[in-house]
Amino acid sequence: MIKQLIKHGNNSALVIDKALLDAAGLSEKTAWFQITVDPNGGITIQSVKAVNPDLHKKAFRDVLKENDDLLKRLSKR
Repeated sequence: MIKQLIKHGNNSALVIDKALLDAAGLSEKTAWFQITVDPNGGITIQSVKAVNPDLHKKAFRDVLKENDDLLKRLSKR
């Protein structure tokens, strides 16, 4: 399958069709990908399964808790 990058804000994005995710047995909410850049210019994208799918939620809560004062000050600007 050949895909083209699209503009997404200041970045470029590669859109993965829902049908392709379904065919790979992935969900758009739980899909994680490892991207490897080859020194010769190639890019490999491989789906990976998270060891603990709730780990990022816990890490986010921890960051919020540790930086509560800073985030409150920044939100008032």
